Amino acid sequence: MKRVLENIRVLDLTHYMAGPFCTMLLADLGVEVIKIEPPWGEALRSNPPLVNGLSSSFLFLNRNKKSMKLNLKTAKGKNIFIELAKVSDIVIENFSPGTMHTLGLDYEALSAINPKIIFVSVSGFGQYGPYSRRPSYDAVAQAYSGLMSLVGDQAKESGPPLLVPDYIGDAVPALYATIGVLAALFYRERTGHGQWIDVAQLDSMVSILQSIVSYMLVKHTTPQLRRKFFTGAYGIFKTLDGYVLIASPSGHFLDTLAKIIGAARIDANETVAEWTKSQTVDNVVNKLVEAGIPVAPVLTVDKTIEDPQVKMRSMIVELNHSTAGKVKAVACPLKFSETPVKVELPPPLLGEHGEEILSKLLGYSEEEIAELKKENVV
Repeated sequence: MKRVLENIRVLDLTHYMAGPFCTMLLADLGVEVIKIEPPWGEALRSNPPLVNGLSSSFLFLNRNKKSMKLNLKTAKGKNIFIELAKVSDIVIENFSPGTMHTLGLDYEALSAINPKIIFVSVSGFGQYGPYSRRPSYDAVAQAYSGLMSLVGDQAKESGPPLLVPDYIGDAVPALYATIGVLAALFYRERTGHGQWIDVAQLDSMVSILQSIVSYMLVKHTTPQLRRKFFTGAYGIFKTLDGYVLIASPSGHFLDTLAKIIGAARIDANETVAEWTKSQTVDNVVNKLVEAGIPVAPVLTVDKTIEDPQVKMRSMIVELNHSTAGKVKAVACPLKFSETPVKVELPPPLLGEHGEEILSKLLGYSEEEIAELKKENVV
């Protein structure tokens, strides 16, 4: 076995961010991912910024996948999908709840023809509940989860809520969906049965706020400052040339930090702030690292990707694309000793693998494929 999840096939009906991130992770692990796209392509293909006319986000989220155009609004398109479902292991979709049922391709329909099928639905609010039919994006999940209320001017406890400036509301449910797939595969190995996995952005975001939600459930109040959880020195501190994060809440960490800054004791962050404002970032980091105190420079992203630790861990990978040329992207963070993660396929052109899938997997002839193309089915 060269890849940890070889010989598993996913039919990927996802679009934009959350779903494609999940299927990319599975593809990195060796799953054969067939990206089913409408004849015009999924929406993310045109999302800026563009690299030679191709979306950089699409290039990142769709490596190691095959693309097949398929019009699911036609009877022949649905039949082809059903044929594919018979020889596949997993279906992943992030349409609005009810869409797959309307198409006649929901879990109930597909499990009737393939009881081993694992069906994953990723949506904003889940498949049931008063908000289930509402549209959602990353920002909506951030707002509803309470995350936005915790981000902002933490020093003054004032100012408007702020959006975390990356798609965390998509990435987190993608990770949970991936965990769900792995658990369902293990269950199927023991029982022979597939199942339906319902993943919601809001559920996922509430889950990752476990420390704050737990505090609220015990204290019956929601803390607006994360630093309220801690005594000692725990926070972001200004220096002569930037900012550092020091995590020294109590115990020997705090005693050691007091000796370094020449203080009898540290009762609050202000004591540490007086010291750091006369130091450079490197001075603070070097002194505290040597003393074994958790510390980090607050880096901008351009410096992060050039950091020697990030480089040594090979966290940036280069993709060779037939249209976009050489494109750099974030690599999979998992390091396996026996089955290393590989980037074997660049992000696919629209419909690039359609003929291969129809002929090799389903046994369609050249004439039949030509007719399907003529009818705008594939």
